[in-house]
Amino acid sequence: MRLPVCLVSVVTLLLFAWLVGRIADSEVAISAALLLAADASFVFTNVFDWGPVALLLVGALGFLALIIHFARSKSKIAVAAAFFLAGLMLWYKAIFAYPLAGILIASIAVFLHHVRGLITTRNILVVAGSLLVGMSPLIAFNFRTSGATLGASSYLVRTSAGEKFMMMYLTLNGKALEHYMVRSRLEEILPLHGAPLGELVESWYRRSTLGPGSFLSVALLVSAVALPFIRSSSLFRAIAFAWVAVLSTFGLFLASGTAGAGPHHTVLIYPAPQFIVAATFAALSERMRTSHRRILLFGVVTLVTASNLFLLAKYHRASLHNGFSVYWTDATQQLAVAIRTETRPVAFMDWGIEDPTRIQCGDVIQIAQPFPARRGVLYVTHTDDYRIVESETRRVLEDAASRGLAASVVRIIPDAQGHEILSLFSFRPLATGTK
Repeated sequence: MRLPVCLVSVVTLLLFAWLVGRIADSEVAISAALLLAADASFVFTNVFDWGPVALLLVGALGFLALIIHFARSKSKIAVAAAFFLAGLMLWYKAIFAYPLAGILIASIAVFLHHVRGLITTRNILVVAGSLLVGMSPLIAFNFRTSGATLGASSYLVRTSAGEKFMMMYLTLNGKALEHYMVRSRLEEILPLHGAPLGELVESWYRRSTLGPGSFLSVALLVSAVALPFIRSSSLFRAIAFAWVAVLSTFGLFLASGTAGAGPHHTVLIYPAPQFIVAATFAALSERMRTSHRRILLFGVVTLVTASNLFLLAKYHRASLHNGFSVYWTDATQQLAVAIRTETRPVAFMDWGIEDPTRIQCGDVIQIAQPFPARRGVLYVTHTDDYRIVESETRRVLEDAASRGLAASVVRIIPDAQGHEILSLFSFRPLATGTK
């Protein structure tokens, strides 16, 4: 399940190194690629691809590579391929509109004179036609559903700007997956109810056992301060482009109701931060008059990469010792074993249980709808401390009570560390003779 997106992330890494090599030189390319390869947020959001991230990142780099080729060669095929790819990515995930807009804004802001020379009637028609063809399935879907893609924002929970800033910082320092994916402590139970989701999420990250995290955020801050000192560098415009793309994309996240609320969104600014750090310190090295000027670039890259590797090691230890959070629990493996030979239909009543269980069972179990509550069905939900959508289980239990049925626990399923995560129960009559 994970191998295909792992291979896609390798393609992303190689494409990134090749692209940076064309813009700068091999030293910057190798440095930027090292920073990306060891980055915890990049590794986790690609290996455990949900969103999905892997195709969007490689799609953005592919789009950028084709646009650069078009700018240098004026090739109509290159610009057509670029915007056809962009259309496909928009169909695949509409959130691709944010990094796409960031790239286009940066192109106009930094390379306006060059962009003006490329704007012709024929090029505009090629761009519009290719984009529409690429995203035609998305257009057709919205035509059939009266604009369901745009309408989705009306029922999604809006996220505060403070939570988005926090998530961006946690993505850059690599600790966004602590708590949410990997338990920070063995006894950790995330608060999932009793306050607005944003407040709950902020409460998760007030305590950490993973140490300082990646130094990428610090290096990026230093890179921002260094901008006035590298204006004469041949890399300056490329660095400015990356900064504008990052800030524009994040600004659009802030303006949106829900985009930017999780690491699978904020990581879509990658791999621009890695390029900014590598290129900025390479530009600063150019200003040094000594024969050891490469020490600055390689020293920073070594320090940030080492911090990334240390963080990954901490994640690995935490996952083995503490286990995973309810959102990524491995208890579904034991659940699959328990119900693989089950003759009764199975009804899943909480978020995140059904799909992994069906996969691990080989999709051989019979699925039932939870409603109405009835006998002869095996119900599966999280235990009280780990329930994600409390209302679903409560509605089923209330419906059962109205029908004269009571829940009888069949089995409690733990995760690999012994936390009691999943509850299996069925319904029985409250009294003899009750139907």
